[in-house]
Formats: sequence, C-alpha cells, structure tokens
Amino acid sequence: MIYLDNNATTKTAPQVVQRSAECADELWGNPSSRHTAGKHAHHAIETARAEVAALIGALPEEIVFTSGGTESLNTALHSAILSFPERRRIVLTATEHSATTAPCRFWEQRGLEVVRIPVDQHGLPDLEAFSAAIADRPSIASVIWANNETGVINPIPEIAELAHAHKALLITDAVQAVGKIPVNVSALPISMLALSGHKFHGPKGTGALYINRRLRFEPLLQGGGQEQGRRSGTENVTGIVGLGCAASLLVSLPDFRIAELRDRLETGIQRRSPQAIVHGAGAPRLPNTTNIAFPGVDAEAILILLDQAGICASPGSACGSAARNPSPVLTAMGIPPELVKSSIRFSLSRDTTDAEIEETLVRLDQALARIASLQPSGGGPVVRRATP
Repeated sequence: MIYLDNNATTKTAPQVVQRSAECADELWGNPSSRHTAGKHAHHAIETARAEVAALIGALPEEIVFTSGGTESLNTALHSAILSFPERRRIVLTATEHSATTAPCRFWEQRGLEVVRIPVDQHGLPDLEAFSAAIADRPSIASVIWANNETGVINPIPEIAELAHAHKALLITDAVQAVGKIPVNVSALPISMLALSGHKFHGPKGTGALYINRRLRFEPLLQGGGQEQGRRSGTENVTGIVGLGCAASLLVSLPDFRIAELRDRLETGIQRRSPQAIVHGAGAPRLPNTTNIAFPGVDAEAILILLDQAGICASPGSACGSAARNPSPVLTAMGIPPELVKSSIRFSLSRDTTDAEIEETLVRLDQALARIASLQPSGGGPVVRRATP
C-alpha cells in the first residue's frame, strides 16, 4: 500500500507506539490520585505538556490536553464567547474546517453575528475585508493556519497583527500546520491555538489547546477540575504521553524533503496530463499537500481505481467525505462545480519515499487511461494524456 492521505491521519510513529505501550503497562494510576502510582502518571503528563509546549514555543502552563482538534476549537470558541460577552461578532474565513464552521453556526443561531471573509482564487483571505470586520466592533476571529484540503497557508503573522491592532481575540486552527511548518506562538499575538496529535504521527484521540496565559478562560467540560480546571475528565495518560513523544520527535527530527517529493508528484502528473490543475498553486502551501483537478474525469472514479491499485488518496477533507457534498473550500475559491468534482488531494508524510511517488505516477496514469477507454465515443470530455 502507498499511503498518500496523511492530512486525514498519519501512521503512528514506532517510538510513539512503544512509549504509549510502556505507559499503558506501567503508568495506569489515576493522575489525580495522591499516592505514588498517581504521582507517576501525573509526572508523565507534565513531561508531555512540556514537550508539546516546546513544539509551538509556548509555556507548559499554556497547554491544555484535549481529545483532538475538534474539541480544542469548540472549546476555544465556547470560552471566548462566554468570557468576553461584549464580543458579539465572530469573524472567520470562507475556507475554515467544519470544526470551526459548525460551532459558529451554532452560536449564529443563538444571536451572535458571524462574518465570513471571502478568499481569492488561490484560497487566500481578503485582508482588507478582515481588517474592516474586526475594526467595526469588538470581535472574536478564528482563522485556519493551513488549509486541510489545499494546503494553502494563510498569512497568520499579518492576520495576528491586524487582530492585535484592533483588539480582537484570535483563535487559530493549526491542526494541519503544526509539524509541517514552523509555529511559534511566543512570537505572535495569538489568543488560542488548536492542534491534533494524529496529524503528526501521534495517537488518535489526542490534541491540545494553547491558551495565552493572560487570557480569561471558561471551560467547555466541567466536573472534576482536571487540567487546572480547564478541561475536566480523567486524563488519557497513554494518549497524552504518545502526543508528547510525537511532539518531541518533530523538534529533533525536522524533515525538509517532503516538498521536493510533492513537487515531483505535481510535475509528473502535469507532464502526463497537461490539463490537470493544481489548486492553490499561486499561494504558499504546506510542503506535503497537493489538490489537483483532472478536468472531465470524476474524482470518485479515479480514487476507486487508485484504491484498487493500492494507493490511498482522498477527495478532500476526511471529516466531510461521508456527506459527499461539493468541497466548500474549493467552492469558496470560485472553482467551477465540474472541477470541484474532479479534484483529488494527495498528502505526503515523512514516511513517503521516492519510489512511492514514482509508482503513484505509474498507477495514476493507468487509472486515467482506463477511465478514458471507457468514455463513450462523443459522450463527454476525454482526458488528453501526453506520452510519459
């Protein structure tokens, strides 16, 4: 199998598997207990907290462990709205993940104003519109750092400075950014930031929310008062330890090779299929992500054939794939519906090899050739393919 769907999830790193297994076997005490077994589990959590904090330039006390990016983003919005009741406007971009758009719709239905900032054909937000929206009244802004479908990187430093200048709270969904590009909250006026472990070779069901230490905070989950009262519930010690391990691996093992492999994949596809279109190619992008349209070809057909050939890719966000609706991200970029339906996302990881990229090009070419051969004569667009 060639796995090129790493924006959906990554393979758990062997070191993470080992450390998590050791934790499950040895540190099974409740970290809230005052006896020795509980203290050992508590110490393991605090070690992981320091490891995650180091990854994003935060202080350990600014990290709250959660079940993942969705909980972190819901918590951030919940806290901001309840802690700052005078802020009745939420500002977000048109290309946010559903973990942001869904809770924003929830609050919109309950009287808050939600302003959606448009993006250009490359997927980048209109900064003038953003500035005007947060300047008009006290606001909460939630802006994705890097898009999960296209890999387009938003100008978070500029956005953070605008938010700071207009005294807006800034929440950022950094789920796809952390582990792929530098993220340093100490250098930016960010109020809260969400990350998820399984996006960078950590375990599923683990994540963290960075909360600036000067920020008022209202927890989403209440009960036993764990995480210094910021997230109640007995901690997932095994998962948290695995998350810390994954974070420490990123600090010590940076990988600058992925962008070269991504570019090789794009070049190979466009050489074979000159009409293929790379979405967001005119903007800064994550080094591991490419979203490509194959005009005249249904993406589902390609994905089925690739899957049969042992290649895992996706039509876009894994969180929205079950609904089978047109991608709201590509739609917001002004991409015609017929191209949206022909678009495929390939997302690489540090485990991806040169040989896998070359084999993917061969199998993709075979899939496109098979689809073209099944097109009825005169019955629709046929993929024109160059000789490899």
